[in-house]
Amino acid sequence: MRRRLLIIVLVMLLTGCTKIDESSNDYNQLIVGCLSKKTITNNVALGYKYYVPKGVKLIKNYDYNQVFLIDDEYLYLYVDITSYYYKNKLTYENSDGSYYYSKISYDDKKGYIKIINDDYGYFVKMVYNYSKIEVYTDYESLNKVISLGTIILNNIDYNNKVIKKVMNESLGSFSEVTYEVDKPDDASNNFSQYLEEYVQEEDNDSSEQLPDE
Repeated sequence: MRRRLLIIVLVMLLTGCTKIDESSNDYNQLIVGCLSKKTITNNVALGYKYYVPKGVKLIKNYDYNQVFLIDDEYLYLYVDITSYYYKNKLTYENSDGSYYYSKISYDDKKGYIKIINDDYGYFVKMVYNYSKIEVYTDYESLNKVISLGTIILNNIDYNNKVIKKVMNESLGSFSEVTYEVDKPDDASNNFSQYLEEYVQEEDNDSSEQLPDE
């Protein structure tokens, strides 16, 4: 009995969320279930640490961009340390043309998920914790992709000292790296730009001193 309990605990620690219900289409409930579970980070980038769950393979690791492989599907992560540093507010994308859209709010963090269905499959975009993931997948893999993507976003752990140093030394310019999601040739995503989901307050003064730690 003790051994069985230990195995269950280890599985929860490795996956970072509860068991994935492959038949459910309540994606918001699925996301909240994953957000309620925090785990330790196992990879480091410039200004933050992140967690790669079991079943996910890290393909590329740039300063603020990561590419993961889930089965045969590529998941793209972009982390916006600039918006994190200035605590910019989130700009929600509208739900027009969505197969599914829902706002995310948990533990004082906000975001949203948007799924678009077309002739080629399902395009998933999730924004949370000053970061964003995008992935193109099929219906059968939606729950798995959403769950693992939520785990990755939720477990990004920012290093305030490093980020402050980067900003102060003007090292926060983002390299021009363009990723093309595995989908039709006429649809691509540029991750070299800042996250447009996060914008500074309108009353921010450009001459304002950088905030303290």
